[in-house]
Amino acid sequence: MEEIALGIVGGIVVVAVVTKTKILRGATKKLIKTGYALSGASAMDSAKDLMAESKAEFEAGQVAKAEAA
Repeated sequence: MEEIALGIVGGIVVVAVVTKTKILRGATKKLIKTGYALSGASAMDSAKDLMAESKAEFEAGQVAKAEAA
């Protein structure tokens, strides 16, 4: 359950960064702060690790596609 919530938060963060909408960014910040308060620092560290791993895997996939083309 915790992983699902952190995945949702991660997705919202990506949308907020990409769109740079002030309202969405503000709501995302509040959501992250709430999640941080509820789950604690260790869960957030785990989420950061998972997000970094996902990003690395995605980028590796993109490089592989580019090399295949």
